[in-house]
Parts: sequence; C-alpha cells; structure tokens
Amino acid sequence: MSFEVSIGGLDELRARLAKLASADQMESMLTGAAQAGAMVIEGWAKVKCPVDTGFLRNSIQTESLGGGRARVFAGAEYAIYVEYGVPSRHMGAQPYMRPAADDHRDEVTQAAAFQLSKAIDEAMG
Repeated sequence: MSFEVSIGGLDELRARLAKLASADQMESMLTGAAQAGAMVIEGWAKVKCPVDTGFLRNSIQTESLGGGRARVFAGAEYAIYVEYGVPSRHMGAQPYMRPAADDHRDEVTQAAAFQLSKAIDEAMG
C-alpha cells in the first residue's frame, strides 16, 4: 500500500531552476519538496490508521525516490487488507492512506511549495 507524491510541471520548473542552481541542487530541491508533501500524507495516515497493536501505524513511512518524487507506504504485510477490506473474510475496509492523501491535498501542496520556496531562497543566497 503506497502513494507517490510527484511535483507536476517538472520540465518548465527544471528550466527555471537551472538558472539558479546546478542540476544536482535542482533535483535535491524538487525531491525535498516532494518529500515535504509526502510527510504530510504520512502524518495524516498515522492519525487515520486504525490501531490494534500499533504495528500498522508504525510501519507507515516516507521514502525519497529522487527526481522530484517521494513515496508514502505502509510496510505491514496486511496494510492493503485494512485499507480495502478482505471480502472472503467479511472484513470491512478501514481506509487510512487514501483519505490521508485525498482529504489533505491542499496541505500537501502547501508543504511542497514552502519547502521549494525555502530551497530556492537558500540557493539564491
């Protein structure tokens, strides 16, 4: 069970950032922004996650993928069954990851934009 956060309009943004920073710095800026947005999803997924032992909630993590991408995932092997339910066992779905992403899109965008703005300000000195 995972979600990826990607920065849209990367070609145009890369062209503009190239005027400010090296290619490595630019990729770092974009990945940092994606990771900031992903951390918002991670936090809300942990809040919305049903808790029995806490193992599922503790398995929710954010991973940097580079190239302006980050991934939020739940490492517990049964995570997908909690999110979507198990029809054969009549276990109802208890969504936590999708609502974390869907209900908090504005926060994700704001966190990514803030992080990118901060990185650009630092690059400009």
